[in-house]
Amino acid sequence: MKYTFCITLLFVVFGVQLTNAQEIPIQGGKYPNPGLKKLAGTWVSIQGTDTLKIKFNFENIKLPIMDLTADVLVGYVQYQKGNQTVIDDIKYSYQTYNNSSNEGKRRTFIFGLNEYDGYISGGLPDGYTSQSFKYRFTPSTDLKTLTAVYQVNWERVYVNEKQGEGYPRKMVFKRE
Repeated sequence: MKYTFCITLLFVVFGVQLTNAQEIPIQGGKYPNPGLKKLAGTWVSIQGTDTLKIKFNFENIKLPIMDLTADVLVGYVQYQKGNQTVIDDIKYSYQTYNNSSNEGKRRTFIFGLNEYDGYISGGLPDGYTSQSFKYRFTPSTDLKTLTAVYQVNWERVYVNEKQGEGYPRKMVFKRE
């Protein structure tokens, strides 16, 4: 399970697409990505009576494999379905990723930047189940909006869990 997480993390952080032109991470490598700083902050998407809020913290983290460090966006979610709060993990955003408690890491997710196309991608937790839904976030040129488009369902099935409701296939986030 740990190796599956590490491989997934490599794909997310480095946008690995297994092409000949892709740089392969090396032992002890440092992967700065200061371009992610411009996306740090709180973003809000409102769909009818539902509100999804994401807070991105820009951090340089130590990855659990190959002694790598990389700049990433660590995200926290707050989801309100009507008047009901489904997830409220923004309250953990004061912690750094490497120093957060297990409770705080429970709903964090990591976003890496695809430098060639200018989008970021990562998984949003469902809130009702332990499923995550992969989205590609594309910032507008003026950095006032992020358009999120559903990619692939990273579904994990556990006994006695219902199918997650998920989020809309496409969402537009505005800076708060």
